[in-house]
Amino acid sequence: MSSPNNSFEGVDLAGIGKIAKAIPEEVYVQSADTLLTTFRKLVAPITEATGGLGRYIRQKFDNMVLVEKALATFTLEKAMRRAADKSNRYSSRIVPPAHTKSFVNALEEASKETDPLLHELWANLLASQMTEGFSHPHFVEILSHLSPAEAQLLVSLRDLDGVGEHAGRYIIIFIDRIHAWITHAEDANPKSWNFSCSLLCQFGFADLLSRKGDNDDKPVILYRTASGSRFLKAVSL
Repeated sequence: MSSPNNSFEGVDLAGIGKIAKAIPEEVYVQSADTLLTTFRKLVAPITEATGGLGRYIRQKFDNMVLVEKALATFTLEKAMRRAADKSNRYSSRIVPPAHTKSFVNALEEASKETDPLLHELWANLLASQMTEGFSHPHFVEILSHLSPAEAQLLVSLRDLDGVGEHAGRYIIIFIDRIHAWITHAEDANPKSWNFSCSLLCQFGFADLLSRKGDNDDKPVILYRTASGSRFLKAVSL
């Protein structure tokens, strides 16, 4: 169950707190030669395990503009440190990415991302792809469609066990008719329904319930699904 302090596995709502900070200026001013040397060292373990993937990643890197190379190198270095940490904490293994296309797509997306929150999520997702049992290829596509607003909303939601008494799944045909939502049955501060709510429902990361005894004109309970929790685990520290 998610905790009421709006945190989940290292992701927090206060601008990601101490985790997400603006990308250091020095990241952008490295020379092409320095970036290439660093990047080759980072992908060497992947190359040794799967030569084809290593060559594919390096070719993608060569085709990036300089600023993208800087961000890709910075993110991959961070992701590899976090993969090692994650494997130690969860008694898992560091493994070559099981899905080549999604790993390369994640690296390309990370090379274009400067928002601190989303950049952290991309680094963590890359780390999860190198940690046994933590990620799914579809998460890359979904994260590329999320803004910081959706990421923070997902973190703020409770899972099904934490929403209190409810009447079961809320059945509604037209989701656009929802005007307000709450996080749990005792929540006395309804929030306005917005596009971020609709998007999380569309991706299957959130779903709707009615409070026990409520009728259709009352605020719905918006909760995080098991898929939403799994996604957060993949993009968290």
